[in-house]
Amino acid sequence: MPEKELTKLRRKRVRIHRALDRLEPLVAGYQAKLARVEARIQEIAPKLPLSGRRRSPDPHFGRGELTRLALDVLREAGEPMRIRDIAAAALRRKGLYPPSRTLLRRTVHRLQGTFAALGKRGMIGKVGEGKETRRVLSGAGRHREH
Repeated sequence: MPEKELTKLRRKRVRIHRALDRLEPLVAGYQAKLARVEARIQEIAPKLPLSGRRRSPDPHFGRGELTRLALDVLREAGEPMRIRDIAAAALRRKGLYPPSRTLLRRTVHRLQGTFAALGKRGMIGKVGEGKETRRVLSGAGRHREH
């Protein structure tokens, strides 16, 4: 029995190596294109900083956790709320209260992007303008999806 499994694993290993052999030239091509584009950007604007490709994970919230917490806060409130208040409530639920100014600001910033994306999907609506803007769940976001 272990011999059959070993044979299957060795064959799978060979298939993976072949796939890597096919993909490595493609990756190298994209890396070369990226280097040319970045070089041209530096020619035009030498002082412009170019950030890395990968974003570092949030040290306080897992993937999708902040979104879930924010939607739960809005569901339980049942009324429009400021993003700052939603962020503070999410941080409180996570046990990070009182937050530092930096943590609260970063959380508010992340929620702004999250709510913009959810707004395009019709899950979040805006009430008011400027500093009086509040967020509210629209019909699609009122019921928790499992």
